[in-house]
Amino acid sequence: MTTILPPGVTQETFDAVLQAFRNIVGEEGVLISEDALKPHRDPYAFAADDAFIPSAAVLPDSVEQIRAILRVANQYTVPLWVVSQGRNLGYGGGAPRVSGSVVVSLKRMKRIIEVNEECAYAVVEPGVTFMDLYAHLQAGGHKLVASVPDIGWGSVIGNALEYGRGYTLHGDHAASHCGMEVVLPTGDLIRTGMGAMSNSKSWHVYPHSFGPSVDGLFMQSNFGIVTKMGVSLMPTPECYMSVTLSVKRDADLEPLIDIVRKLQLNRVIENYPVLANAVTLAASFSTRDQWYQGDGPLPEEVIEKISRQPGLGPWNMRFALYGSEAVVDVQFAAAKAALSRIPDIHIEGRKYGGDTPHDKILPMDQCQLGIPSLDILEAVKWRGEAGGHIGVSPVAPLIGREVRQQCDLLGSIMRQHGFDYVGGILITPRSTLQIFEFTFDTLNESQVRAAQQGCKALLEAASKAGYGEYRSHLEHMDAVARTYDFNDCASMRLNMLLKDALDPKGILSPGKQGIWPRAMRDQ
Repeated sequence: MTTILPPGVTQETFDAVLQAFRNIVGEEGVLISEDALKPHRDPYAFAADDAFIPSAAVLPDSVEQIRAILRVANQYTVPLWVVSQGRNLGYGGGAPRVSGSVVVSLKRMKRIIEVNEECAYAVVEPGVTFMDLYAHLQAGGHKLVASVPDIGWGSVIGNALEYGRGYTLHGDHAASHCGMEVVLPTGDLIRTGMGAMSNSKSWHVYPHSFGPSVDGLFMQSNFGIVTKMGVSLMPTPECYMSVTLSVKRDADLEPLIDIVRKLQLNRVIENYPVLANAVTLAASFSTRDQWYQGDGPLPEEVIEKISRQPGLGPWNMRFALYGSEAVVDVQFAAAKAALSRIPDIHIEGRKYGGDTPHDKILPMDQCQLGIPSLDILEAVKWRGEAGGHIGVSPVAPLIGREVRQQCDLLGSIMRQHGFDYVGGILITPRSTLQIFEFTFDTLNESQVRAAQQGCKALLEAASKAGYGEYRSHLEHMDAVARTYDFNDCASMRLNMLLKDALDPKGILSPGKQGIWPRAMRDQ
């Protein structure tokens, strides 16, 4: 028996659905107990919260099993919620938008189908994690590097589909894919790009085909289930340099941003740098009560004390250089000369051979060479051992005054709601993606509720200031979708039109990114 049912489905019908799923994936592939479903709840929700609760989870291990699951769901009009690993922490994890949905977890689809050394790509299934791919490349002796995010246990495909980021030359994971295989909500199977040709030799080396490119339809959407994807890899460089820097004054943020923009546009820096304030870095190696035991956000004098610690400053950045040693040396000299226009800046470069064993590379330098870890998870314990966080992720132009305005505006809202300004700024050549992290003790209900209210206030302020959200917690998807309001939300009207055409029964991930099937829109 289950404690919650899919909307509009009786227990008798649901028992038949579960049996049909067992016939497809086996008894062990259908989960209904409370303990078994814990990974498919929001990991950072307060324990008493009753939102985003699955009725069951089903774990297919093949495309044919996915297609069979979709046939059952369409027959009985049972909503499904699809996750690759369910580790989208800070945004709801593996929980469904609609309580009672059956989670379709793709974690058993773990095949690395191909690694192509000559053209530097891999083809993976959605259950393949960054750690799996790294281990496979190492075991096979491949001279290739995969881009990885800060937390390496997530799905390679799932991260790309949520516009996740890494730090190599291919750090824009959504842009670095090439060729998908997708099961549509009706069970039909398609391949995108050159894969639409059954005997194609170019599926994972050329991203387009003849006619419209549809890959983007399956990013952050509920239009299909991606079952295979090509992933661009970086040839192992002869030389890798990890560069870290810190500035002495908060006012140095604007010139730092403007200098880094020019360095990126001129291709001196070709990877994806990350910028963080002192409190954010302190959260990765300490807890809040080591610095301050009072209520409310950290006082300025405590923040100043943290920023004076060795190796830290009010703002701190990391970027990477790759290539032959001669090229890296020239790039570093050019970057250092430009950045040194900021008085008292501290710049340090650590050089490694591209094939240096991972245990010989400083932990802080591993991520930019595609070595995954879980180290940054310690940061969620800033407010307590049972730590959690909710991420708010607005985008801004990579212009010093704009970044300053965003930091001041949204950082002040975090402090008004009792939270420290914690988060990272992911940098591209023309934009920033800033992750504002509301960190809290998940056992402290008042902190959890304050974080939820703070997120709402921050989202509202960001949208009014023109900073669109690129990623969202389940709870805020509708609110974020409404901020994309040009021409009376024309983009959402298009999404709804596509949803009705591709998913006439409305069974696949209803409500994801605010895209609802027709039957649920009035609710």
